[in-house]
Amino acid sequence: MTEESIKEFIKSYPDLKAKRDILDKIQNYSQNAEKDEEYSRITIKIQIIESALEILKENEKKIVLWHLVDEKTWTEIEELHEERAGTKYNYSNRTLKRMQQNALKKMEAFLSKSGFQEYIS
Repeated sequence: MTEESIKEFIKSYPDLKAKRDILDKIQNYSQNAEKDEEYSRITIKIQIIESALEILKENEKKIVLWHLVDEKTWTEIEELHEERAGTKYNYSNRTLKRMQQNALKKMEAFLSKSGFQEYIS
C-alpha cells in the first residue's frame, strides 16, 4: 500500500457514497443478490475511509478532506484554514502539504494493520 493508493482511495469517498445511495434506492425495488453484494462492499469501503479519517487530528482531517475530497488547491486550503483558525495560526502551503503527508502516513499505518487491504483499490 502506497501513499498514492491511499490518496486515490480517499478521493473515491464521494463517489462511493453516491453509488451506495443509488444502490440503497435500487434495493428498495429489487431483490438482486449481485447488487446486495456490491452495496455491502461499497458500505465497507466507506466505513474504512471514515475510520481512517477518525484517527487524524482535526486539522489533518480537514486538510485531507479539503484537498483530496473537495479538490481544493493549496492556496484555497491556506485561505480556508486562515478563515477558520485565524491569522495567528496561518500555515504556508509547504506546511499544509507536510501536514497532509503526515496524515497520509498515519492512515497508511492504520490501514496496513487493519486487515482490509482487499477493499482498498
